[in-house]
Amino acid sequence: MDLIKQCIRFREMLSSFIRRELRQRYVGSIIGWPWPFLQPLIMLGVYYVVFVQLLDQKLDQRWNEMIVEALGVDTATGDIFNVLLLCCGLLPWLMTAEFLVRSSNTIPENGNLVKKVAFPSELLSISLIGAYAINLVVIFSVFCGITWLTTPYISNLIWMFPLVVVCHIAFLLGLGYLLSTANVFVRDVNQLAPLVINLWFFLTPIVYVKESLLFGNPDATWVWVFDVNPMAYMVDLYRYTLIFPEEIRWTVEGGKRVNVSVADVWQLLGVFALISFTTLFVGYHTFMANKHKFADEI
Repeated sequence: MDLIKQCIRFREMLSSFIRRELRQRYVGSIIGWPWPFLQPLIMLGVYYVVFVQLLDQKLDQRWNEMIVEALGVDTATGDIFNVLLLCCGLLPWLMTAEFLVRSSNTIPENGNLVKKVAFPSELLSISLIGAYAINLVVIFSVFCGITWLTTPYISNLIWMFPLVVVCHIAFLLGLGYLLSTANVFVRDVNQLAPLVINLWFFLTPIVYVKESLLFGNPDATWVWVFDVNPMAYMVDLYRYTLIFPEEIRWTVEGGKRVNVSVADVWQLLGVFALISFTTLFVGYHTFMANKHKFADEI
């Protein structure tokens, strides 16, 4: 509640910081503002050529055949689905990775502002995540347009997409507060963050679908990795709400395919929301508890 009050009280300053962040992203760029629209187009093209055409990297063959059969499409459309699955997980992950690396250094980078007694330094991370959120919504708008134009993969849960974005933002903001606080006192955090994020990337089903790994493998003992990984919940929610139609909204339990109902998606969203807002609560209060020490440490 205090955080919301601060945002309202300093809304003009916050808006100015977000505009500054958006301008800085494309300063000196020849293309400029159209980049958010071009990024998903370029990404889809590159991954289709590299992963599907050159490296022949697709979903598990059995899983891919079930998808093609369930939707009644040809294998070429199934290949496009591979790229859409990859990008639907990769787009929010790129935002996540870039934000976490940058947020860890927000206090030292803005030391001249932080040393001013009356400056609300908690707004720095909010302005950063605000700029990234705007960029993400624009990119996903283009992504959805491409999806609807090129494939029959239209999710009937797209109305849940804004809720997923809100939970995603809350989770990142909480982590950002924790990282920025830790980096003030231990500068190694800024160097370790990219390494940990790279490891986290491979533990999250982004360039693969966890169901294709679990299908036909009832004795998998490493499934707990996905159960304790908040980003795995996030990726599933983005895929369920954007590109998975009801016909192929599946998961795997005991090595067998089971349908995912709307109630199951709500439950998944509830778990992710609990994790996200708990992280935000802990991160914000940790930041505020140590805020008075920042000026002396930087």
